[in-house]
Amino acid sequence: MPRKPRIMSSSGIYHIILRSVNQHIIFEEDFDYQKFLFVLSDCKKKYDVKIYAYCLMDNHIHLLIYSSRDDLSVFFQSLGTRFVRWYNSKYSRSGHLFQDRFHSVAIESDTAFLSALTYIHNNPVKANIIRYPSEYRWSSYNAYYGAKNPLVIVSFAYDIAGSKESLLRFFSKEELSFEDELFKDDHRTGTHFLTDEKALFIFKSLTNLPSTHDVVNLTKVKRNEYVRSLRKEGLSIRQVSRLMDLSEATIKRLCKNEPATPSP
Repeated sequence: MPRKPRIMSSSGIYHIILRSVNQHIIFEEDFDYQKFLFVLSDCKKKYDVKIYAYCLMDNHIHLLIYSSRDDLSVFFQSLGTRFVRWYNSKYSRSGHLFQDRFHSVAIESDTAFLSALTYIHNNPVKANIIRYPSEYRWSSYNAYYGAKNPLVIVSFAYDIAGSKESLLRFFSKEELSFEDELFKDDHRTGTHFLTDEKALFIFKSLTNLPSTHDVVNLTKVKRNEYVRSLRKEGLSIRQVSRLMDLSEATIKRLCKNEPATPSP
């Protein structure tokens, strides 16, 4: 079935989502994040692209950008090719890292722009990585509060909101509303949950593998043993699925069929 044509934005502004293949982890170390931002910055200079927001999650990337009609696809082709070439060399892998086609949402109004801006910066909160957007290092959120970040243009959002102060009040209002919804059932109180960063640390400590890409070299028996051990360490099914490059259904089956512990 042929792909549906991409909806073009009359404003030239898009909310872009780049997802990894099979939800595999993209960023394993700080330098991986730094390298992506360097390549993003370099590509931005070569094309008619403006960046208003970004957030780098472990297996996907959010961008709020302006691009002319002709530059959008070629920009992401250049970005993907450069970063994946470096990434594959570093981790001794081959093939695709990102899904073939990036997802884009046309931003056609000021309201849609501010909503996308808030949504992007709240992604780490929604994913239980941090409590407040300001705590996350790999997004553009703090640039709107004055942190130096030459990659993003903040004045455009200030103008839409009316002023910097108005935008920050909007952020505060939206975050309080978001937090009320997220914690309305107090699901974090007394609940043990692991951030993805902590989950990756446990994975490397338990398996002694330098990277999640090395999972392919494990025997099936050893792989299944690690899956069960990671679940016992408190990792979610979703986290184990991404780390071990297996479907969530497979993780559930392996843990359900775990052999009983012999009686002493």
